[in-house]
Amino acid sequence: MPIPTSLDQDRAGVVTIDLGTPGTCLRDGEARLVQKLFEISVDTWASGAGTVTLRTFSDAWMSHDLRGNRQPEVQRENAPRLAAVLAAITRLTEAEIVPADPTSYGVPTENGFEDLPDEDPDLLDSWYMFEVPRRTEWLQGKLLPNAQRYEAQVESAVQFFEVAVDGRVIGYLWAADDDDAAGYEPRTPAGDVALDAGEEWLARLSEAKQRGLSPSEALRELATWPGNSRSGAVVPGPPREAPTLEDLQELSGRE
Repeated sequence: MPIPTSLDQDRAGVVTIDLGTPGTCLRDGEARLVQKLFEISVDTWASGAGTVTLRTFSDAWMSHDLRGNRQPEVQRENAPRLAAVLAAITRLTEAEIVPADPTSYGVPTENGFEDLPDEDPDLLDSWYMFEVPRRTEWLQGKLLPNAQRYEAQVESAVQFFEVAVDGRVIGYLWAADDDDAAGYEPRTPAGDVALDAGEEWLARLSEAKQRGLSPSEALRELATWPGNSRSGAVVPGPPREAPTLEDLQELSGRE
């Protein structure tokens, strides 16, 4: 798509450019790729005023992970890198850093994030209180209101397959017959492609439910589906087992 070289800002009022960028986080000295590490938004007004907003999609800069567990080594490896990014943006834009308001995930500062208090990890568990319900609701909302659905919550162990696009794991397809449950967990570090694929897998699970297949039957059937460029395909091999759905959801959030 051609990029315009000029723009009448008086007519546009405000121009916004959003850019999602991949990057790496360090874990025990090993670089882990995150497909959507930052999102940069640039807003410029006809008056000449403008803002640059930096959002991050990793907890690697923080004193605690999203489960509320302390991670001093991870923070020590990564926090200086975020501080360097913020300093570079300040030099480039010649603008001061204005930290955003505190959220359930952390407290932004001019240099990164404020250390969280050492409270009960359950009270700091943003992953299960916010991230998992938010993405589950978004994916389920893509199905038609009258679509057949397997249960989304389980009490038993789950069988699962990895789903990959171009050799990169983007999510996990799972099932549990005891609870008549099945679903898809997007792998968070894979970015938006993982969520886009989820729409395809949930739609096919809904069709399997409509045809009366048990969750494990649907899982085996979809394991043989060749998929497409949007959905990806199940990685060949036998299914794996997770003790609980929470264990699989935790796996889906790791870099």
